Amino acid sequence: MTHEQKINYMRISAGIAGFTMENKYLDLLVSMYELVMKKQGSAKLDEIVEVELQVREREKERKVKQKEVEILVKSK
Repeated sequence: MTHEQKINYMRISAGIAGFTMENKYLDLLVSMYELVMKKQGSAKLDEIVEVELQVREREKERKVKQKEVEILVKSK
């Protein structure tokens, strides 16, 4: 399962539970959950910061892709 698929499943689960969150927060939640599971509950601060930086980078990439889609839609 891809990371984006996990985010989508988290979005569905959060919605069922009555929560609505932006993609960046869903990404952060999925990413931190994976880190905690991988490290069995004892992640180091530098690992947490690295995950946060990765999430921020993915969010930037999503915004660029969204802008590209908007430009394509407007050009039609």
